[in-house]
Amino acid sequence: MIAIWDNRLSVGDAAIDAEHRLVLNLLNELDVAFAVNAPPVVVEKALEALVRAVDRHFARDADEPVGPVGRHLAFATKVARLLDNWRQGDHRAIDRRSLLDLGRRWIDHMGYRESPGVPARSRGMDMEQRLAG
Repeated sequence: MIAIWDNRLSVGDAAIDAEHRLVLNLLNELDVAFAVNAPPVVVEKALEALVRAVDRHFARDADEPVGPVGRHLAFATKVARLLDNWRQGDHRAIDRRSLLDLGRRWIDHMGYRESPGVPARSRGMDMEQRLAG
């Protein structure tokens, strides 16, 4: 398991919380897929779902002239690159470390995006407690 959802991660908006939870669930799904040596098509479908979920979540920021758009683009690009690498046969590009890194960055995003300038730790949540591994 990469990360555990906790209500302290909630930003108070049901739609945004659902999107955040979905991305964490997809990261966990990928972790399990690798742990059980799932067929490549299963991993590819999970990666595709992750790319869609991240893109859909960040689409709301496309019209914002300022803010964390650069961080969002970097995260979305990293996820898309993992899918591209997988499709090209570079299955070593995705490992537990890269999934944990995405989990950390996603939890950081939840604290940064919906509460600008207030890190997640300031909201009483220890990020390391949310991450497994």
